[in-house]
Amino acid sequence: MYMVFEILSRKPIQFYEKNGIKFFEKFQAVDRYRKPVTVSIDSESHFPTIFARNHDDVDSFYELEMDISKRQMKGRSMAADPQKSGIGEIMKLASIMEFKANRFNNFDLFALQEAIQFYTRFGFKLVTDNVEEILHNLKMVMKSKSYRLSTIRDKAEFFYPRIEGKIASDDPHLLQRGCDVVSEYLKEMSRSGQKINFRDLKYNSNMRYTDWETVTNRDYLNSLMDLHEINYKI
Repeated sequence: MYMVFEILSRKPIQFYEKNGIKFFEKFQAVDRYRKPVTVSIDSESHFPTIFARNHDDVDSFYELEMDISKRQMKGRSMAADPQKSGIGEIMKLASIMEFKANRFNNFDLFALQEAIQFYTRFGFKLVTDNVEEILHNLKMVMKSKSYRLSTIRDKAEFFYPRIEGKIASDDPHLLQRGCDVVSEYLKEMSRSGQKINFRDLKYNSNMRYTDWETVTNRDYLNSLMDLHEINYKI
């Protein structure tokens, strides 16, 4: 009951508009250890930057690129310190708040191998037309032994021979469907607390989050908002 009261007692996130873009006002959150975090955004710079300052006055940042005319946002660089305290998670939630407030359609970024699973947890999907990369990742999914992931494994086994070219397919979105299977696998693993060896992915990758992902991942994202005591609903 105390936690619920504490969340509800926090001031709802407020936004202001500048040059046609909405920016959130400074707000307070907590990290995974229940320590306070102050979150703000620098709207003055060419690339708006989210800052998160923890209880030790250590700053982390996430640089964004926003194009209101194309309804598009890009993640440029993130530095989250200290690690494993949820600071990166808080900044990612803040960026999704920006995405939703401005009614953007696409949120694109480039992720290193070690960060790919982190992003899939929020609903980001791998985007590539590299057949070798997709087949490599689908093979990783097919090796999964978890009964809980049997449906995802079945999808991987369906798409693998079609992407490989051993079974004919006229699906124009075949490669992206293969990427979506890998993304779904990584998301489910991450949300259940299971980390893969990032070296198993072999490749860095482009990733994309769409406005539809905001709908399909709403409950999970809102649970993270509650975890960090952010008074905002997707």
